[in-house]
Order: sequence, then C-alpha cells, then structure tokens
Amino acid sequence: NPLFRFLTAFRGQYSDFNGYGTYMLSYAQRAMFGLCSLLVFWQISNMIKERKMKVHFLILFIFLVFSSFFFANQFLKGYVPADKRQKLEMAVSYEKKYRKYQAIPQPVITDVITQVHLFPSLQQYTVEGVYTIRNKSNRPVNHILVSFHDDLKITEAQFTSASETLEIDQPISEIYLRQPLRPNDSAKLRFSLQYSWRPVNGHQSFNAIVENGSFMRISRYYPRIGYQSDYELMDSIERKQYGLGPATPLKRIQDPREPADDLITLAMTIDTDDGQTAVGIGELKKKWSDKGRNYFQFEAMDPIPFRFAVSSAAYKIKSVLHDSITISVLYHPEHEVNVDHLIRNAKLTLDYCRSNFGAYPFKSVCFAEVSSFTKGFAGTAYPASIFMTEDMLFHANIKADQKQDVINELAGHELSHLWWGGNQIVPDIREGAAFLTETLAMYTEMMLYKKMYGIEKMKERLQVHQQIYDTEKGFSSNEPLYKVSDGNPHICYSKGAVVMVQLSELIGEQTVNMALRNFLQSVRYSGNKPISTDFINEVLKVSEQRFHSQIKQLFMEV
Repeated sequence: NPLFRFLTAFRGQYSDFNGYGTYMLSYAQRAMFGLCSLLVFWQISNMIKERKMKVHFLILFIFLVFSSFFFANQFLKGYVPADKRQKLEMAVSYEKKYRKYQAIPQPVITDVITQVHLFPSLQQYTVEGVYTIRNKSNRPVNHILVSFHDDLKITEAQFTSASETLEIDQPISEIYLRQPLRPNDSAKLRFSLQYSWRPVNGHQSFNAIVENGSFMRISRYYPRIGYQSDYELMDSIERKQYGLGPATPLKRIQDPREPADDLITLAMTIDTDDGQTAVGIGELKKKWSDKGRNYFQFEAMDPIPFRFAVSSAAYKIKSVLHDSITISVLYHPEHEVNVDHLIRNAKLTLDYCRSNFGAYPFKSVCFAEVSSFTKGFAGTAYPASIFMTEDMLFHANIKADQKQDVINELAGHELSHLWWGGNQIVPDIREGAAFLTETLAMYTEMMLYKKMYGIEKMKERLQVHQQIYDTEKGFSSNEPLYKVSDGNPHICYSKGAVVMVQLSELIGEQTVNMALRNFLQSVRYSGNKPISTDFINEVLKVSEQRFHSQIKQLFMEV
C-alpha cells in the first residue's frame, strides 16, 4: 500500500506549466499521515510509561488518531491497487472469446462528430461522440464487437440502425442485430464517457489531463469496432501458461493488400477552463467563450486516419502567414526563445516538401507545447497539428550546441509527417510500415539540415545516426530496412537516415524526390494502403538500370 511509504523522498515531475501538480499535495498528505501516526505511537509509549492518562494527552491522542485517518483518507481517495494478474486474465479472456471476429466482417468508422469537455483544474474530462459506421464489405454484418477503454466510465452508449436501437453498458459488447447491416448500409454509435485520475494512482503519460499543459492522445480512448489484436498478450511464456497459441502475427510484405477504406472525417469541438486555449486536429473553424468556458471548433473534412489528440494550456500565441498557410506556435509565456527559429524551420520545411513532394493538404499548421508530464515522445504529428513537449524543444539551447539543431530535428521531422504517415499516406500495420513513416521523415529531416547548414554538418549528424545503429543492432533482430517494424527504431530512424542519404548520393536528391512525389500520387489513386516496396519500385522506375542492384541492396539486405 503506497500509504505506508511515507518515508520515501518526493520524486514528482516538475513542469513550468504545472509545477509539481497535485503530486505535491498528495505527498504532503502522506507525509502528514506518517507524522501523525508516529506521534500516535509516541503518545501510546508515553502513556504506557506514565501508567496513567492525563486529559491533555488524551485530547492530543484523539486529535492525532483522527488526523491520521483524515490524511490517509485524503491520500487514498480513488486508489485502485494494481492487479497484474487480473489484467493478464482479462487479456486472455478477450482473446479466447473474441478472436473469432478477425474472420467476421465488421463495419468501419467513416465520420466522427465529437465534443470534448476538458476540466484541467479538476483533472478530468468528458467525451461525447457520434460515429457513422458503414459496412464496406461484400457480406452482411450480423453482429458487431464494440470495445470501450477500461479507464473511462461509460455514462451512455447506444447503437442505432434503420431498424433498431440497442443500449450498450459493458466495456466489451457484442451487438447482435435483428436486421443485418447489408453491404454499404450505415448505422450510428452514440456515446458519452468520463475520465479522471488521482495522484495516488499516477497519471498516464498519453492521457495527462493536468492543471496546465494537458495532452491526450484521445482517440486511443474512444470506442473501437472489431477485434483489437493489440489487446493480446505478447510474452510467449505467458501465452503458453494460459493455453494460448501464437499471437496474431505482424502481416508480411507479401500478404494481401488492405483497401484504404478506414479513413474518417472529423468534427471536434473542445471546451476548456477560462484562461486556457485548446488545440485539436484539423483546421480551427471557430472559437468563442460562454459562461466561463472557452470553446474551439476543429474540422478535418478531407479523410484522415482515426488518430486525433487534444491539448490545453494557458498559451501565448504567435502566428504568421506564409504563402497562404498560417503557421501558429502556442507556447508557455516564458518559453519564447526558440519560437522564431521554429517558425523559420516550419517555413523551410513547407517550402521544401511542397516543391518536391506535392501540396500541403491544409490551410494552417499549429505547433503546440505540452507539459513535461507527458513522456514518450519529443514531438508527435497529427493532421494540421504538431505537439511538442516543453523539455525537449522549447528549453533547448541551440546556440550552445552548434552541432545539433534540435528544432530542425523535431520540427522539420514532425511537419514532414504530414506527407509521410500523418495524413497523405497511411500504411497498415505490417512489415515495413515504419519505413514509410519514420524513414521517409528522417530523409526529409536530413535534406533540410543540409539546406540549412551545408552538407558537412549534415554528414556530422548522419555519423551520429550511424553510431546509434551500430550500438543498437546487436540487441535485436537485424531486419532489412524495407521490412522494419516499430520495435526497431534504430533501423527505421537511424539506419533509415543513413540509407536514404546514400540513395540520394547514388542517384541524386532530385531523382529521389521525384520518386517520392510519384509514390504519393500513385498511393492517392490506388485505393490500397501503401507498402514499402511501392516506394522502392518508384525509385527503380526513375533511376538508371546500372544502379538497381545497389538500390535493392540498400533496402532489402541487412
């Protein structure tokens, strides 16, 4: 029980946005419980020695006992003991009951309309949403598997088709339809969810609703349709203990192609506390204030992946217009030192990517700083919005280290994801998917570095990536680049950067960029999700025959 660890030193995370947050109060409550408890035992010891009970000692004793209970109750409010075994058993039960849905056609989400009500001062939020789901298979859908995240409380959920309305009240629900959804039929899924956290349990890094500087990868906590293979146990020993066969394998390059039919349109309205600005996904269409709340309406009417996020903070905002694209940076008022450099880099990235790869699909791009209570990334890109943590970019002293421009490494890399993986191409989860997202973004980052600082400085950065790859390759399976998985970042990031620069030296930067532009265009019209060999084929088409064996060696050999 964490209550009895009151002699442990404070280890809270500090943020300029948020201070120590509610962790400091929680620590004080536990420390006061510990102090009062020790004093209770001291009083008992004194009473035993004195062999009599004085009135003032009795009053103090009662006060200390009640104080101990009070501080213990405050500290433990909302405490949920971690139960690893229960989680394992839930994962096992889920797989055994529902893995059959991998072979059962399920509708896909096509449109999302949602309202996100943020209450940072209370460390909680509520979500209301309506999905339009459509049967895009060529078979009727008779039953649907719907999964809600365990951390969110379902306050209301309802499935509605043309012929029936069904209530949903369980986190994992099988919906049996009296009238099947025939091919191209649609239905609605309406839901209302609540989330809050307590410091005794700790916050989740990607679901960090905090007093200031909140960030939530909120689409992770929205309902899902169909079987979710990421719920499965991955440890082979645990799987054997529970009588499970092999886990769902990562799809191979040669497996049948997936149609690009699971993109969505998104209309998102976010409201937050007075004094704070919220950032969502897509274009900001409208903002207003009402009854002490600030409202922001975002839209992405061109199809995007089912992947969206939200931030909220007391931001200072700087915006500029660059070739009809509005570049905005939302940041902590004391973190403006790198803002102008970030904007310059965004301009350079937009110019390079538009001229070499194709049009930018939005009218704006927003860079939003989030608190260091969010861990796990330095920057992360979503359609028209890029979120960056305060301790990785906005605190960086790029003047002190002339060999490393972290602004370019993060801002240029993340903005290029609006071409590679964040919006214009969306590979499915299979071998080589990380190549199409992270490796191509690393190439863009290297070319931008060369443009800003010259080829010698770029090669210095490339040498760092070569060292990272050489150091890490002995600790995991050494996959060829075109089959790289997300679990090997040293390959898709570091080796990917080295290989793509070698390719540009072999056939020329402009030829590589021609292949990338052609690749984007072919993906747009194919109707299928791209795979890594699609890009390699485009490179072979635009390069001379004498280079083909070297090109294949770069990508397809370890």
